[in-house]
This record gives sequence, structure tokens and C-alpha cells, in this order.
Amino acid sequence: MGRGVAWAVVAALTLWAGQPAASVFDVYGFGARGRGMGNAQVAAADDHTATFYNPAGLTRNKRVMVGVGLLLTQPALRIDRRPSAPHQAATQATLPDAFAGLHVGAVFPLGGLIDNRVALGVALYLPTLTLLKADAIDAQIPQFYRYQSLPDKFVVLASGAFQITDWLSVGAGVQVLATLDGGIGIDLEFANRRVTQRSVQVDIQPTAAPVAGVLLRPSRTLHIGASFRDALQLEYALPSALRIDQLLTLAIDIRGTVLYTPQVFTLGATYQIEPWHLLTSADVSWARWSQAPDPSPVFTLDVQGTLPEGLGLGERLDVGNGAPVRLRFRDVPVVRLGLEQQPHPQVHLRGGYTWRPSPAPVPTEAFNYIDTDAHVFALGGSFTFQDPLEVRRNPISIELVYQATVLTDLPVQKTAGPADPVGDYTAGGVVHSVGLGFRHAL
Repeated sequence: MGRGVAWAVVAALTLWAGQPAASVFDVYGFGARGRGMGNAQVAAADDHTATFYNPAGLTRNKRVMVGVGLLLTQPALRIDRRPSAPHQAATQATLPDAFAGLHVGAVFPLGGLIDNRVALGVALYLPTLTLLKADAIDAQIPQFYRYQSLPDKFVVLASGAFQITDWLSVGAGVQVLATLDGGIGIDLEFANRRVTQRSVQVDIQPTAAPVAGVLLRPSRTLHIGASFRDALQLEYALPSALRIDQLLTLAIDIRGTVLYTPQVFTLGATYQIEPWHLLTSADVSWARWSQAPDPSPVFTLDVQGTLPEGLGLGERLDVGNGAPVRLRFRDVPVVRLGLEQQPHPQVHLRGGYTWRPSPAPVPTEAFNYIDTDAHVFALGGSFTFQDPLEVRRNPISIELVYQATVLTDLPVQKTAGPADPVGDYTAGGVVHSVGLGFRHAL
């Protein structure tokens, strides 16, 4: 029986995803150009990244455009513990690992009778190590809420846009994750000490959230954009059962919500200062983090069968994980600023800044989901050149970006003092990331 229980629990936990976090695009941005401009792109995106920033921007280019990008990130975050009791020193903190991801995409304007007024765009983000991962970390262990496992998920975006007039475009699409459902069943014959039946079922089904936007062009130099992205999350349900003859059944149910991305409303504008060949961009977003679900998994153990029922112990042996966690997150604004200057017809230089306040309260109670105010600084550029192999007539652009996400220090003092299982600490640090991009109009 011991081995059977162990295999059931191990199998369930192997499939179990545990911690929610914002999208990798929400935190780091999408594409080298967008990230280099501080992600102020709702009125500036003009390639496949518009599927995320503002689908209406897909109509800006009248040629088929393809793009590929690579994101490399090295977190240098810290949690400085100040234990005041021996049991606090034994509790370890968890820090996010470095990661890498690849994104690809394309824009397809439709010509003919509609004269390139309709465009379709598709993009996807692919982690280089795993398609989907979320860390199962005890809520009492200090951990960075938005940085722990967000890059380890496969994301697909698809959108369409329509240019209604020369000054107005609209677009809509979807951002897709997948739900995870399944079950584990193990039947044992205790007398013969053998497994009579084993079954593992896992169903992965897509779940989509709408993305929509509008782009106004009141003049050649001024563009105004607005976008909406709905909340997106991955649901999982992994019930398991271990049956021992007719005597005992252990029904284990693990379910919850992970990889949460909040509902976001964004308004922005770009203004072209033509004598300086300078594009200025600014966005303001409202992120509805107050709707974030309980991040802790729901775990129940139901003991059934003739043996526990005959002893009157059935309900007494049942286990649950108690009341849900109250996050008390709040809605927050996010401000983004960007510049793009063209000193030479083949060269673009970029800079950007993002202020992203934390939606989370200071974790003074039992749970330790850490999130601090972030200041994001970015520098980037691109170089455009003709295809040296002369295979393509149109030029090719190579883009580079460096981004530093500086998390302000967050001092945490626990209300329970020495009785708290973790104790006081200070959290903060920097996340360094670099990006390489390639764009080409066919």
C-alpha cells in the first residue's frame, strides 16, 4: 500500500502546476522594438507584435512581414532573511531562474478588391526548455509572485484588423493558453501484492482570451491607440484514486488556477517630430489585479471503503487545505514612455522607461507572495541592410535591446514576530534581459 500511495502522489504532483504569474509579454514586452521603446506600443506597433499590443496596428504595413526574436533573461533578485528564531532559519526562500524564449510571427495584408485594408497577424512565444511549467511552491515560502515561472508557457496570438478609413483602423483577436484536466487511477490487490489496473488520463484543451484595439490617425505625425486584453488563466484539475480491493479507496483531488494574466485597458499615442526624425510614444494602462484568483492549489483527500466506514473513521480521515488565500491585490496603473530616433536611413536608436507599481500588499501575515514596484529601463537599436545573398529585394532589419527591471527594496516585518514561520526580510534586486530580433518585409 505504501508504494501505491507514493506512486499516486508522485504522478499527481508531476502533472501539478502551482503558481500564477503575469504573462511574459506583460512583464518584459514583446519584440526587440517594443521592448526598446519601454513597451509604449499601443499606437506604435506595426508588425506581428501588434497581435499583443494593439491588433489595429496590423494594417500599418502593406507588405507581408515576418519576424523572429530571442529573449534571454538573468534575474539577480534577492531575499535577505533576518531570522530571529531557530525555526525561521530553517525556512528557505525561492528565487526565479534564468530563462530563454523564442518568438516568431507574421503579418499578412490582403490585397485585391479590398486594397490591403484587411490584415491578419499571428505570433507565438516558445520557451526554449519547456512548453509549460508552473512551480508548486508552498505559499509560506518567500517567492517573487510575478517572476517565478511566468516565462515557461507556450503562448499563441492571432488577430485580424480592418482599415475602415484612411484615419481609422480596428482589430481583434485572441491570446491562447491551455487548460489541463485528467485523472490517475490505481487498483491494488492487497492479498496478492500486485497492481491490477493503472490509468493516467491528461486532457489539454485551449482556452482563449479576447484582444481588441483601435488606431486613430488624425494627422501624419499624430497617432492615437487604445486596446483591451481580457484576463487569461490556466485551469487544472487532477483527481486521483488509489483503490485497495474493496477495503480502502484514497480519492485525491488537486485543482486550481495558475499562470494568471489580468484584464488590461491601455490608451496611448505617438507623435513624430519630423525635423529631428524622432518618434515619441507614451502609454497608460489600467491592470485589474483585484480580480486575481487564489494562487494556492485546492487539495482534498477523501478516505472511503468498507474498512474506514466499518471503523467509523471515514470522515475523520478526510483532509482539506482549509480556507482560500485572500490576496487583497488592487488595480494599478502602468506608465510607459518610449523614443525612437533615426540618425541615418539605415539606423534606428531606441530608449524607453516603464513604471509598474506593485498590486500586492506587503506580506506581513503567513503567506509570502512578494511583488515590489518596478522601474524598467531599456536601450536598443536596429540596423537595416540589403540581403547580401540577393535572394530578397526588400531590406532586412536586425534589432538589439537591453532591458533592466529594477525592483525597489521591500522591507517586510511580520506581525507575528518570532512566532512567524519565516520572519522578517527585505526583497529586491534587478532582472537583466537582452533581446535579438529579425524583421523582413517580403
